[in-house]
Amino acid sequence: MKHILTLLLSLITLTTSHATEPATYLYQGEVAGVMCSACSNHVQAALSKIKGVQTVKVLPAKDGGIPRLEVTATTATLTKEAATKALGDSAKTYDIRSLKLVQGR
Repeated sequence: MKHILTLLLSLITLTTSHATEPATYLYQGEVAGVMCSACSNHVQAALSKIKGVQTVKVLPAKDGGIPRLEVTATTATLTKEAATKALGDSAKTYDIRSLKLVQGR
């Protein structure tokens, strides 16, 4: 009887811990104007201040193209406009060309 009770409590704990984890969403886009690691760090720091944003990655451009942007957030409503606003005055230097939701987890 004691083993059954322990098993049931373990199952309840596992079930509730998964239910409380927030959903995460992956956004991808492009950000022009990023020329070096300092530029990348500036964009990452600015976008990380947006409510719900967990991670921001600025990835190198492929074949002379525009650097890519990957953002993981707990909200499904992140927009290009919100990201541009988070850049503040730096939006004159760094141009977020696109930012689209590509995956919800």
